[in-house]
Parts: sequence; structure tokens; C-alpha cells
Amino acid sequence: MDLVRAVTTLREAASMTNQELIERSGMSASYYYARLRGAAPFDTNDIENLAHALGTHPHEISRVAASLGDADEIEPKVHTEPRELGRRLTAIARAPRTDGSAFDVDGLIADLAGRGVSLDAEEWSALAGGVAEPAVRVRVLEGVGEYSGIAADYLLDLNDDEAVEAAEANFEFREALKVSGADSISARAVGEISPAALRAIAQSLRSISAQ
Repeated sequence: MDLVRAVTTLREAASMTNQELIERSGMSASYYYARLRGAAPFDTNDIENLAHALGTHPHEISRVAASLGDADEIEPKVHTEPRELGRRLTAIARAPRTDGSAFDVDGLIADLAGRGVSLDAEEWSALAGGVAEPAVRVRVLEGVGEYSGIAADYLLDLNDDEAVEAAEANFEFREALKVSGADSISARAVGEISPAALRAIAQSLRSISAQ
């Protein structure tokens, strides 16, 4: 509910009524009030529309939500090795997502905000640069995994060699698909294909593209 409280706080700061916010955001009253009651969460598009209506940025809604909930104090964290985590986050950011689109930090931040998880560009830069604190919020890493289409174990358990092999073979496969111009839906349909097989397919795709 911190996200709901953040929207209410920013609405009141803007001297705006609920009805005015509903109209400016393009939502129906029933849709908006259902989310105020906690019957359903605001999604990424909702956060973007609300931020526009409030004359602010989605990052600000996320930041206010975090401050209201003292998120850094109550959220579970996982102990990481910052440089290795940074390497993996950089690998994620360089690879296409499962739908073929490019990884976008603003898109990630908005996606996390829709889940009630705060992240700003500065924190992302520290994490990806390998200079953040070792203790990292679990929900941030889980959200990065969901946004990028990679199992969260790749980020949550830096000692899981199988997760590393699977994720990084998948990155190679996605890159090869992108270069070859193949349908991006293929990136979602790899199922239980082994990392070695994925790398072999990626190599074949790159060879075909080079001809």
C-alpha cells in the first residue's frame, strides 16, 4: 500500500482532488478506487499516467513510496559480491529482453515502481558499476530478473554456477537472434534447452548472418 499512499501524498501536495486525478490520468473511477482500496495493484502504465497527471516523474512516485514505507529498513536483503553482481547486471543490460526489445533503465525503474519497488538511476548505476553496498534488496534483484526475463537465482545466488551458465548462454542466444533478424518470440520458447545447445544454436545463427 506504500505506492497508494505515495500517490495520495503527491495528489494532496498538488492540491488536486481524486476526481481531478482520475480525469487527468485517463482512468475510470472504479479502476482508480479499486486500487486505492488495495483490491488490485497499480501497474507500470498506471504509474506513468498518474505521474504525468501529477506533473512529476514515475521515479518520484517510487521514491515517495519508499520513504513512506521505510523500505530500506524493512525489506529483506541478500548479501552479494558487488563487483560480480555488477558484472551480471551489466550483462543483463547489454542483452535484448525476451521480446527482442532493448533493456532500458527508465523502463526497469517504471516497471519496479508498478510493483511498489523503488529504484532510481543513481542506485542502478552503483549496482551495475559494482560499487554498491554488499547488502542488496531482494525485491530489486527479483524485479530485474522479471523485467529482463532471467531467473532471479542468477542475481540472488552468486555461487550458483548452473544459473550463471543458463543465463549467459541465454544472453548469447538472444544476441544471435537479434543479429539474425529472427522472430524474437523464439527467445521465449527455449524451454529446457541446455546452455551448451543454446550456445551452439547461437553460433549457427551468427554464422548464417555472416554469410
